[in-house]
Amino acid sequence: MKDEEKYKEITRAQKLASNVTAAVIAVLTGAVLLAFGLSGAEALRVSRLVVPVVLLACGLALISGAFIQKNTVTLYLSMLFFTASAVSFIAHFSPAGYDKLYPAYILSPAIASIATMFMSGEYKFHLRLIVFFGIPSALFFLASFGVAGWSIVVPALIIFAGLAALYFALAVNGSAEE
Repeated sequence: MKDEEKYKEITRAQKLASNVTAAVIAVLTGAVLLAFGLSGAEALRVSRLVVPVVLLACGLALISGAFIQKNTVTLYLSMLFFTASAVSFIAHFSPAGYDKLYPAYILSPAIASIATMFMSGEYKFHLRLIVFFGIPSALFFLASFGVAGWSIVVPALIIFAGLAALYFALAVNGSAEE
């Protein structure tokens, strides 16, 4: 597929649909937070919900725009917001705090790549990103949940960094571009 075919200008109708959808999501987000605020329920305090709900709303606005505009970058960004929202919900409403969940932020580019590679068709590129972010994230998850100590995780990260550097050095050397 040529770049001209791949990257087409979006139409006015697509822009309008994306903007209206995002505006409706913003209004609904405010209404949901207002309803929780008016409920007075301690478990559903707005101060606990505002960050995960707003991140979720941003993700919804972006993903709707991604599908309307057939835009892989917007889809990728929506997955980053969804991951951050999920981490925030879990941190606020479960015993696992951010101290256990921070590796999900490292994993978020891999999660976004899993979703994006099907729309883009760039499987090899996204599989590299999934490995590049997935392995360190898995190592940090092992440390955060106490499965492996830092005396294991840090050397494993250094080995991974060395292998990644070797891979990229060989890949660049073997490519036609200089």
